[in-house]
Amino acid sequence: MEHLIHTDAIIDMIPAMAWSTTSDGMLDFANQHFLEYVGMPMADIAGENFYRIFHPDDLDRLGADWRNIMTSKTAKEVEGRIKRADGVFRWCSLRQKPRYDPEGTVVRWYGVVLDIEDRRQAEDALKETKAALAASEQNLRLIIDSLPVLVWSALPDGSADFVNKSWLDYAGLPAERILDWGFLDLYHPEDIPEMVEIWKRDLESSDHTQLKGRILGADGRYRWFYFSGRKLEDANGIVRWFGVNIDIEDLQCAEDALRASETALRESEHKLSLIINTIPAMAWSCTPDGRLEYWNKNLIDFVGLPFEEIVDFGFYRMFHPDDVERMRASWEEVVATKRPNPVDARIRRFDGEYRWFNLRQNPLLDAEGNVVRWYGVVVDIEDRKRAEESLRQSQSDLAHVTRLTTIGELAVSIAHEINQPLMAIVTNAGTCLRWLQEGQMDLEQARLAADRVVHDGHRAGEIVSSIRSMAQRAPVRMERTDFNSALRDVLFLLRAELQSRGLEVVTNLSPHPLYVLGDRTQLQQVLLNLIINSAEATHNGAEATIRIHCTQRQEGEVEINVSDTGQGIAPDQIDRVFEAFYTTKSDGIGMGLSICRSIVEAHGGRIWAKSNYPTGASFNFTLSTYEDTAVDR
Repeated sequence: MEHLIHTDAIIDMIPAMAWSTTSDGMLDFANQHFLEYVGMPMADIAGENFYRIFHPDDLDRLGADWRNIMTSKTAKEVEGRIKRADGVFRWCSLRQKPRYDPEGTVVRWYGVVLDIEDRRQAEDALKETKAALAASEQNLRLIIDSLPVLVWSALPDGSADFVNKSWLDYAGLPAERILDWGFLDLYHPEDIPEMVEIWKRDLESSDHTQLKGRILGADGRYRWFYFSGRKLEDANGIVRWFGVNIDIEDLQCAEDALRASETALRESEHKLSLIINTIPAMAWSCTPDGRLEYWNKNLIDFVGLPFEEIVDFGFYRMFHPDDVERMRASWEEVVATKRPNPVDARIRRFDGEYRWFNLRQNPLLDAEGNVVRWYGVVVDIEDRKRAEESLRQSQSDLAHVTRLTTIGELAVSIAHEINQPLMAIVTNAGTCLRWLQEGQMDLEQARLAADRVVHDGHRAGEIVSSIRSMAQRAPVRMERTDFNSALRDVLFLLRAELQSRGLEVVTNLSPHPLYVLGDRTQLQQVLLNLIINSAEATHNGAEATIRIHCTQRQEGEVEINVSDTGQGIAPDQIDRVFEAFYTTKSDGIGMGLSICRSIVEAHGGRIWAKSNYPTGASFNFTLSTYEDTAVDR
């Protein structure tokens, strides 16, 4: 007995939770360390009551494991959560060993319980770290695969060991057909010698490479690409080359087109070099709700702001103040509809200068069609914007010449129109003088004649004013314009011309002013061209009528219809009448309707033509009402 008491005291001193059970698994001993850990006396956990110390979610598993251990008589380490004296469940390891009698029958089971909560937490933290690393790598791969450029990497000997999805999509081949030296099969045979020479030279003596050449696409066509790569050391200390191939087919065509002269060639090469050296590979990604989470170094260097200031929704501070609200509305619509919508805006460079950029975006969707991430690029379009402005100026100049030409063609009718009030002025002035002569003096008749002189003088002045308004060359002014008044002035100018052709003009106009946003002179030119075209297409007769109808729509648009009863437009010509230099007239130059389309589209509207039944044609165009138009200032 003293020996047993001494043994129990030793077991209680062991810095581990020791226990024993009968051969059938009933707990009959737990040392003091065990009892203090669970905060229960032995009587409360003896027998099968020891199950009460385990987490409810672990009971079935632990019970099955314990029965299997007793059946197989084989020790096995199991893990489960035990409720500590403070009520907190902690992960523990349960280890056991059987004691046999001489016949090999299990007499008792002995074991220990080890608290492994800290180890489990460390293991879980390690798993989370590995999962985060895997997610980061996957996110990086998604970014690289979503870039709208061909991304690649190569070994020190120049053979390719990686190409992104854009590369595979462009070539239409599996990766194994491109990797190693397979990419050479896709280069144009005429370009390979020079490209390989440059590539080998840079592999041996440089840390970067720049070249260009043609690559065969999945559609069987070669396109010009600009190659840019740099030699870097990856995370494992291995030297590799990383680079991109950027499609410059359009730029290359422009370069070839400018080879007409030596000066043009030098200028083209200079511009192409500048463009290639500044091609904006500015990539970004956003969360599904539109918050910026990644922007590459190229744009950060361009704007000169740390990433911390533009992350989340801070990127709006990069845009021109006049563009911010428009950009915000556009981006919110893209995020809400999940449909990309390229948009132009001005971005502030690090030196304070604003430049125009085109922002393109594309959603990455999961199997259910939900946006997982937004990816996009920012492309510098400053030069294109300036070219568009130059084109608009050229169109304005051409429109002015066309107006003068039209007025010249109407010179006889205009002269006749002016001649009428002038002759009336002469007649009424003579009548006035006659009533003022001595012996025939009649002051009332003289006053009436003078009033007619004044009236006819104003009438002649109105005609001259209308002609001067149409002929003047003034900058475009988008302002509040009464369309009804502008139309009446055009009809007044054309009255004599239309009467000489025996044409009747029927208008359906509101008695109240109809205000639109536009340039009065340009809108008058559209009306002048359409009415003259209708007049020239309509022969004199009982049904010779031109109808002009204005309809104000609920969506903030005004639709204008100019319809005639003339010879109409052939079905195969309907889609071409607005093309520049296309005409159905024997003496026409084909610019009138093209100018009309340019003016209408510049006003944010659209214009179209259709044939009337049984004869004639209709031209319709739309404008925005002044009240419903949001003006970019």
